[in-house]
Amino acid sequence: MKTLEFINGLSKASGGTSSCVPELCNALSRVSANDLLVNVQMKQDGESIFPDPKLVRVHNVDGFKFSIFRWAPQLPFVLKSLCRKEKIELIHVHGVWQTHRAVQVARALKIPHVITPHGMLTSWHFSHKSWKKRPAWWFYQKSDLDTARAVHITSDSEGDDLRKIGYKGPLALIPNGSEIPEWKEPNTSSKPVRTALFLSRIHLKKGLLNLVEAWSIVRPKGWRMLIVGPDTEGYGKVVKEAIQKKGLESEFVFQEPVYGEAKWDIYRNADLFILPTFTENFGMVIPEAMACGLPVITTEGTPWNELNDRNCGWWIPIGVDPLVKTLRLATEASDEERRAMGKRGRQLVEEKYSWDSIAQKMKALYEWVLSGGQAPSFMRFD
Repeated sequence: MKTLEFINGLSKASGGTSSCVPELCNALSRVSANDLLVNVQMKQDGESIFPDPKLVRVHNVDGFKFSIFRWAPQLPFVLKSLCRKEKIELIHVHGVWQTHRAVQVARALKIPHVITPHGMLTSWHFSHKSWKKRPAWWFYQKSDLDTARAVHITSDSEGDDLRKIGYKGPLALIPNGSEIPEWKEPNTSSKPVRTALFLSRIHLKKGLLNLVEAWSIVRPKGWRMLIVGPDTEGYGKVVKEAIQKKGLESEFVFQEPVYGEAKWDIYRNADLFILPTFTENFGMVIPEAMACGLPVITTEGTPWNELNDRNCGWWIPIGVDPLVKTLRLATEASDEERRAMGKRGRQLVEEKYSWDSIAQKMKALYEWVLSGGQAPSFMRFD
């Protein structure tokens, strides 16, 4: 298959999308389904995450920021040229709102396209800053989805939200994958302080103020809260002010984002992972934490009910009260109990969320789009 993946930026500060797309490209190449990624690259992006150059060819298109928009004047010409030269059969567009011109090229060249919104059309995201999203939805974004051969979702709840805003086409329910690092047995015997870890973007939707409030009520003895991640919109100031008001400065530690092996070491050195988010279409950091043997606390704003089903964490309602109750349970559990939960989580990720298994499903989606026939079992038409 001659497929092309398109994304409007791979900055490390952008969160899960910028890390999962390169990993998907690597895995697709291993199953002989993809070898070309087109990315809009700006100076403001800073350090970016790219796929393995031995597996995937990356074509960067220079862009610049104009007001709230990322703009790459040469993008349509570059895409058309690549599609013709490489005889591209399918374009997979990652993201919405600022990917319209890639869809325009697909339609102009009569190349089928698939769209992955990456959670950008969930109810919470659609209502957040809706003053700019609703006009864009009616002007072009709804048409982009309606003309797609399929929309890729990572959870049923994301699909339900798409149905609510009027998308009626095929949905491909394929979760994101997770890199699975080398296993290292945790050593807690010599730790004077246990660590609860939040590793994600510091953003309004992540529920950090609920976490500060819950922590101030529980004040778990012998624990600290480590917050690691990029603060791209200045929300960290709001969180730090809340911490200061509660007198928790000695219990909260902030650290700049880390990547590669340093990131895995952050996970491995923690004792508990907490993501008190309002919404996630998947939540890449959750299987990452599980892959490192951490029990996870997260909310029903994520699709991770398996935490309860497999007894490897806690999937709880959004809000302070459920977080208070669960934080007490998790921090009062023994090291052995938390380690056992973590090992069950690692096993779950190995069974269901390896990138190679996800790539096989994505390849099956591409084949169905191009050739028709019986729809894969993961397709939703309801």
